[in-house]
Amino acid sequence: MKILVTHINPHLDDILAIWLFKKFHPEFKEAKIEFLSAAKKGVTYQGKPVDSDPEVIHFGIGRGKFDEHKGDLGQSAGSLVWQEIKNSSLAPKDGMELGALDELVAWNNLIDTGKAPNYEFAEFSVQSFLRPLDSKPETSQKAIDLGSEILDRILEVLKKKQRSLKDWNKRMEFQTRFGQTKAISSGTVDRAFCKMREGDLFIIFNPKYHSIQYFTPKDLDLEPIYQQAKKLDPEADWYFHHSKHIIICGSHSAPGSKPTKLSFEQLIELAKSV
Repeated sequence: MKILVTHINPHLDDILAIWLFKKFHPEFKEAKIEFLSAAKKGVTYQGKPVDSDPEVIHFGIGRGKFDEHKGDLGQSAGSLVWQEIKNSSLAPKDGMELGALDELVAWNNLIDTGKAPNYEFAEFSVQSFLRPLDSKPETSQKAIDLGSEILDRILEVLKKKQRSLKDWNKRMEFQTRFGQTKAISSGTVDRAFCKMREGDLFIIFNPKYHSIQYFTPKDLDLEPIYQQAKKLDPEADWYFHHSKHIIICGSHSAPGSKPTKLSFEQLIELAKSV
């Protein structure tokens, strides 16, 4: 039986290391996870020398190849596993997925080495609610399960970000009465992505669903665009958010809504004309 070993009440780093190892070593996908006390240096599963049994892999404990506590400054269990995966040519060949995983591991490394921003250690951070702190194997296993699901979702978000960055290079930039305006046709760029970029007005068009969003992160009133949109395409289901910062036509939150018949180019000209 294949065994993965870490300490009781695992950190985010140990969970990431196990998640990565299981993801890229298919023969360990169903491996059993054992939890040991980290009270003694060099503690290992059943007392065997660490890394002596290829069926038993230690993470963050035992001072083995995936335990940074042996003196790997600036490393973490997760980064050591990821380094081994890449060196063994097991990492994905897709550049966007590889970039997403690199970012995920780098984020964890900053947290585990104490170099992340303060908010990463606050009450609402991922690692703060992963650790049960009751020293029971069953709750430690629950932390592994929850952490693995969270990491799956984070990876998808980061893959989406990689696709968005590629699309963002094709954006159009121009001036409107609202200021610096940027228009993008993309299936992944969203308001959260745009909010992290410079600009006064963003026009976000999803060609797959023919949906459109006008969004401003500034204190601007987009009602003139909304009124003109309704005038040009009165049969579409236009939604004007009460903040006056968002106009939407077509949304995953409103399946069945009628999209606009206006093209991306017409939606751009709409913003320029008001």
